[in-house]
Amino acid sequence: MKPLGRAFAALSGVAILFMMAVTSVDVIGRFFFNAPLTGAFELTELTMALVIFAGLSLAALAREHITVNLFESRIPERARRWQLVAGSVVCAAVVAVMAWRILERGNALLASRETTLVLGVMRGHVAWAMAALCAVATLVFLYCAWRDARRPLGELGDTQGSGL
Repeated sequence: MKPLGRAFAALSGVAILFMMAVTSVDVIGRFFFNAPLTGAFELTELTMALVIFAGLSLAALAREHITVNLFESRIPERARRWQLVAGSVVCAAVVAVMAWRILERGNALLASRETTLVLGVMRGHVAWAMAALCAVATLVFLYCAWRDARRPLGELGDTQGSGL
């Protein structure tokens, strides 16, 4: 799974670099030439949505999502394994529902032919991309559950940053 993690990291990095460039060009154009970049807000908004949803898989794979470990030190290692597996399966189910609902919303946006105001980008296509990234995140969570179920008991103490 390391190539997948690198691919999502690269995708997110390129998208953030793109947002930075758009913002810089917009600010320079606005303040020095009195000519802002047309559609800069929309470009940033759309790219930010893709960065967030691409980041789901990256955070899941590297186990960098938010966790609260109140009783982890008191739980036997065998039970901790199944706690990790169950957590990943629950996350997969939640993200799968998100993918389904976002896909349904994307279909509705396409049916109504809704676009962004300035650039005219079909909002439904953006929703489809977000749903696809959620579907990939669902598969990544399921992979993490499988990985944790097969991990030797002695390695369960190191659950942070183990996917990349």
